[in-house]
Amino acid sequence: MISLSDLPTGALAHVSSYLASPLSCALFAAALNHRDVDSSTAITSSQWDALDFGHIEKELAAKLTDDDISALLTHIDAVNNIKKLRLTNCINITGVGLKPLRGSIMIQQIDLSLVGDHESPVLYPEPSLSCTKVLPILDSIIERGEECALKHVQFPKNWRFYERNVDSDFHAFLVRYNGMLGNRDRDRVICLECSRDLPANEIMRMDVAQRQWRDFAIAVNVGIVRTAWILNNALIVKRRFASAASPKEDAAVPIKSGVITVLIIMMMC
Repeated sequence: MISLSDLPTGALAHVSSYLASPLSCALFAAALNHRDVDSSTAITSSQWDALDFGHIEKELAAKLTDDDISALLTHIDAVNNIKKLRLTNCINITGVGLKPLRGSIMIQQIDLSLVGDHESPVLYPEPSLSCTKVLPILDSIIERGEECALKHVQFPKNWRFYERNVDSDFHAFLVRYNGMLGNRDRDRVICLECSRDLPANEIMRMDVAQRQWRDFAIAVNVGIVRTAWILNNALIVKRRFASAASPKEDAAVPIKSGVITVLIIMMMC
């Protein structure tokens, strides 16, 4: 019996042209893992720097196994190519299939939330993605130190519970990850929205703007405190010398004075 993998390379490439996305083609090529490299290249000729499983059918992504993910990452040489990885809808994996990414100095963003844009992060039943499988792979990436390009990791919702436990492996990894970022980026300013390094002229402009804003805020606070102090003293004088005031009005003055005193203390803090 003739199987699909026995077809000539040209026929396989023609079949793959009907697939909906480059990712589908890559999965198709990875499934033919006994074919030679030239044949696989003919099926998937795309240059890979981003991989989002949200670009294939949700039902297909949900059926992918760790072996499927590993074969795909190996096929496209992900460790040397992929900069952004999103495991959208890959709810059937434990994470061991990410081993081909070990030690990558290319990967910049990893989304392990398993959900797409604008979708609830809460999954039921809880997915099988495992800290014990994934964290060693992430550690191998951040251990590259200054060579490490990783800037953003989105974790599954159910993992964030373990962050509160300071004795958990997940919390320990977060400490190591933040330490790596602090050491690597101590001389750089990074935009938190897009995770891109800012050019030197932008950094200087930000420093000047921050100093100007700080000086302005100090001047405003000093002015407010002085005004409040003057008003407070005026009320005290009124209380002492307004002998014609009724007892009820006289009692109200210390209350107002006390309120302004509290405001002064709050603003000075």
